[in-house]
Amino acid sequence: MTHFPSLARTVSRPSVAAAMFILCTACASGRAARPSAQDAGRETPTLAQVGAATAANTGPRETATVGQGYAGRMLVRRAGMQLEVDNPDGISTRVSDVVSRLGGYVERSRESSGGGVEMTVRVPEPALEQAMESVSQLGKVVKRDISADDVTERVVDLTARAGTLRAIRDRLRGLLERASSINEIITVEQELARVQGELDSIEQRLEFLRGNASLAELSVGAHRKRILGPIGALLVGTGRLFSKLFVVR
Repeated sequence: MTHFPSLARTVSRPSVAAAMFILCTACASGRAARPSAQDAGRETPTLAQVGAATAANTGPRETATVGQGYAGRMLVRRAGMQLEVDNPDGISTRVSDVVSRLGGYVERSRESSGGGVEMTVRVPEPALEQAMESVSQLGKVVKRDISADDVTERVVDLTARAGTLRAIRDRLRGLLERASSINEIITVEQELARVQGELDSIEQRLEFLRGNASLAELSVGAHRKRILGPIGALLVGTGRLFSKLFVVR
């Protein structure tokens, strides 16, 4: 007598392909759907279950903890200074000493043959003003600017996406262990590699943003003070006197 497999067993056996479809849908939409009555008896995780697992693994969204300037915002701060000095020699060394004392480092340094120095340094964000004050004592400040880029929303969004991808990656690893055919293994491994690659990219972007927020950037330029000769001083004085004939203040 010929025996046929039980219909109940056929329905309850999980299908890796079906689970892959559910996981891909969860990754694309980021939202969970209600399971139907037809799928209630299956062992394969439903879209709602995947969404619940994703939320559980993701956890609460991250708040800013570095570069906090105002009301817990994560700020990437940049500043620039231009100095006029009697002798640019040794300026780069003195700036480096200031930065080292504050726990920073020199990112770039260039000295020109004409006696100019251009530097880009990184200092801990809370010490940016202190660094600028120390550098200003090395010469006459002719230009000074400071700006801040708020990256809080980008960090929160990337953190949430990373948590979702980690949950999907873990579910895919579980499916890979249950895969019973070569085609199923290949399909799950391809999707797992795609999810892992996207997760790695997001984590690198988060690391970059957090690094920029924790270490402020300070650009310093120092140039030799110009000393006018007799004719140059005469022309400058004449120009100032002539301008007073038209504008008093």
